Amino acid sequence: MRFVSVGFERDPWPVNMLDPEPYLRALPDLAPQLPTGAAAFATDADHYDFGSVRCVKDLAVGAVTIREAGHDQVTAVIEFEPNRFKHDSGLVIRYEGVTRFNVEVDESKPGTKVWPESRRLGDLQLDEILPAATGCTHEVKLTGGTIFVQCADLRATWDSPGT
Repeated sequence: MRFVSVGFERDPWPVNMLDPEPYLRALPDLAPQLPTGAAAFATDADHYDFGSVRCVKDLAVGAVTIREAGHDQVTAVIEFEPNRFKHDSGLVIRYEGVTRFNVEVDESKPGTKVWPESRRLGDLQLDEILPAATGCTHEVKLTGGTIFVQCADLRATWDSPGT
């Protein structure tokens, strides 16, 4: 990510280091360059408020759908499931005019305990939406990987996944 910082430190204890502040400082200049839906989602006051039920942190990927939408368009939908200790609903992001969709899954660490409910991509840490020539890019950093989407625009709705 260009502005948002997501890292991991082990000293003295393992901890995720998350810092959206550089992005939030740049956002007033970036927002006018973003498509309408992307700008609304990126500038939502709760988006990076770690104490808010509408903060993206700690959501989990539930489902990803990529479709031919007709009219020479590809759409994608990511359904994020809520963390039961933090969120009152899930988040559904619909991407229109998708020109790039990448999922990178981090390598499993040796000795990692895997349970039936273990999620490979893990929990959402932070995300970043930037303007692009074709609309915008959306990079989502998870504890176990990264999702990157380039699209014409996106629409984010706080809903229960599957709706």
